[in-house]
Amino acid sequence: MKKHFKSLFCLALSVCLMASSLLAFAPASAAEATTVSRETTDLDNGDYCVVTLEETTIPSMARYATKKKAAKKTYKYYNAHDVLCWSYTLNATFMYDGTLVVCSDVSHTIDVYNIKSWIYDSGKRWKEANSAYGKATFHLIGSSANKTVKLKITSTKHGVIS
Repeated sequence: MKKHFKSLFCLALSVCLMASSLLAFAPASAAEATTVSRETTDLDNGDYCVVTLEETTIPSMARYATKKKAAKKTYKYYNAHDVLCWSYTLNATFMYDGTLVVCSDVSHTIDVYNIKSWIYDSGKRWKEANSAYGKATFHLIGSSANKTVKLKITSTKHGVIS
């Protein structure tokens, strides 16, 4: 009887430990993006652009582990009639721990909304140390006009995004 009780107790304890370890790795609530900066620039021809920088802290279960932040910088180009023509977004992920920081991933997104006037011509993105870079060129159909956008996102070793 004692041996049977010990086996049952061990089994119940094992189930409890497994359940608690699974709960510890349950996904945290969705992180919300925070706007770091927003800047509007008027262009000579009456068009304007809006550049927005957002950051999101990626939750971590470990208390003293390396922290992660995702950041995105979006350049939106509007014509003089306030119509959004196209946008270019640079996305970056940074890992930092208070001593070191590295840009671990970079990607970009191109959206053309006014397809009768603008086309995406070329672009690239890359990372170096604690920075992410992106470049995209858009062409105005029916003219020789091009618009090249260059974006950069940087993080400090404490996770301050700029």
